[in-house]
Amino acid sequence: MNARFWNLFGGDYRRNCLAWEHSANNPVIPAGGAPWKSHWTANPDILRYRGRTLLYYRGNGVLPNTDGERHDRIAVAEILEADAESVRIQDLNEGRPIIDVGGKGAFDEHHALDPAAALFEGRVFLYYSAVGGGPDSVGLAVSRDGERFEKHGKVLEGRAPDVVAHDGKIHMLFQKCIGKGCHVFLAESDDGLEFRQVQESPVFSPEEGSWDAFSITTARLSADAGWFYMMYGGSAYLADEPDCFGLARSKDLVHWERHSGNPIFGRGPAGSPDGGAIWFPALLETEDCFILLYEGSRGKYSWDLSSAICMASAAKGP
Repeated sequence: MNARFWNLFGGDYRRNCLAWEHSANNPVIPAGGAPWKSHWTANPDILRYRGRTLLYYRGNGVLPNTDGERHDRIAVAEILEADAESVRIQDLNEGRPIIDVGGKGAFDEHHALDPAAALFEGRVFLYYSAVGGGPDSVGLAVSRDGERFEKHGKVLEGRAPDVVAHDGKIHMLFQKCIGKGCHVFLAESDDGLEFRQVQESPVFSPEEGSWDAFSITTARLSADAGWFYMMYGGSAYLADEPDCFGLARSKDLVHWERHSGNPIFGRGPAGSPDGGAIWFPALLETEDCFILLYEGSRGKYSWDLSSAICMASAAKGP
């Protein structure tokens, strides 16, 4: 995200949402093709590294010769081509997950999901949501090539991290629930391993009377030309089933300015691959357009959760 993306949108949310073309090929990265992602694909995150565009994402399925249960695992692919209608990827690491669930009793025993990658001190630091023994938490794995990772362990309690390396630190946005809705918190680290929460209260919360009045989820973070930008999911009535994405920006990661034209993107029509809810916006920029990869579902948790990676595009204009 950058100033050009921010300025692409005016003050009318209807025009902003209609500026996007949801791909006719959705979902562009469907479930299937390997047992570990036979049920769902989700949670896209993009990192430019060593001349390649890497896509970290979640798969859900059952691996042979394991416990017979479905688990979330994290994989990496290279984005080979992307245009306004489609994206072509190649799974790396011989098509196997790069982060698996932990052993019995581990902090990530049940699920490893929500990847968030940053290049820091010459290595890829990959943070992720961990579900297992104890409260939901954020875990870390580290790699020198972006493909083969070694787990470091749990770094803090929370979920759905995103990170940016800036001024010699790792800055992390993550979410926790207050009451029934989710809010965004901020933590920082000098070494990428040990984190301190910047303040006890959230840095970004639902806005009363607005489209995101109940819950803020799955924020994505970037830094450009003195600004931090955040794209996030929000809902006026559901905790973790966003209807739309909004934009905000900040100079210090604590005080945030919402875009006057929020929300800038909405889920698709009922029955479409992204017609139920959307999460985790990941942005690509080409010469002609901005491409958004995101998790979409036809329905809701209670009746048709069917996560797969979808895409939409918005022309840059003159």
